Amino acid sequence: MIFGKISSVFRSFFLKRKTNAFLDHAVIEPDAFEYVGVIQFQHQNFKNSKDFHTKILSLVKVAKMEGAQLVLFPAGMNMELYSVPEESLSGNQISKIEDECLKIFSNIASIEKIYVGYADLVKGMKIYHFINSNGKSVEGNTFTIYNVKVAFMDDEIDEDVDLILNPCLTKKWVGDYESFGHAWLYSQQKYSYSMESYMVGDHFTGQSGIYAPIEATESMSGIIKQTQSKILEETLVAKIDFSVLETVKRKKNVKDEYARLLDNK
Repeated sequence: MIFGKISSVFRSFFLKRKTNAFLDHAVIEPDAFEYVGVIQFQHQNFKNSKDFHTKILSLVKVAKMEGAQLVLFPAGMNMELYSVPEESLSGNQISKIEDECLKIFSNIASIEKIYVGYADLVKGMKIYHFINSNGKSVEGNTFTIYNVKVAFMDDEIDEDVDLILNPCLTKKWVGDYESFGHAWLYSQQKYSYSMESYMVGDHFTGQSGIYAPIEATESMSGIIKQTQSKILEETLVAKIDFSVLETVKRKKNVKDEYARLLDNK
């Protein structure tokens, strides 16, 4: 009789622990879009797709640990899988590499349950990729994350876009104007948040960042976060408040858009 009572107590205890353990390890989806991550990626030409996958996964994990729900990589990610210069590759080879690159990013987005943006570069043209948290590549110019409108910078951008993505690839010998800040200007023009990610190292340079309308930053600089280096790999993660945009847009001076920027220099 006593043994039966003890057995019942232990059974109840372990059932509770099992339930709690399940809850402790359950994936709790956030109810709002608040954190974004930018990867300033070190160019290195990977020997195989497995090493490339490992590298991308490690960077996504770091950003996710800091809270990122969307991660932006730079342009030219397909070039990391080129074993020879692009001009030595056939059209079929280039397409296969693009597909392999997309497969890797989609797999990681699905496993980590995170949104990912990046761009391939083919014959000097950017090919944008936006992947949702289920690992599905999303077609179109504008995307939605938790009712937040997201668009790549080179597309025709609606006035009500909330977040602009600008994956970049720039040669080292260009001027400073070309190596950072294009997304910053769009944030001022569109009254939106923006993310800009550069490929760096070897013969590439750039300064990645996360930007906002100047009125949405305490320093009135429009800079939320920016990398310290133009040649080294860095990861930026920042919290952004999309409700602030509505307040800023209501107060904007449509008649004199640029005076506000000059007044705050």
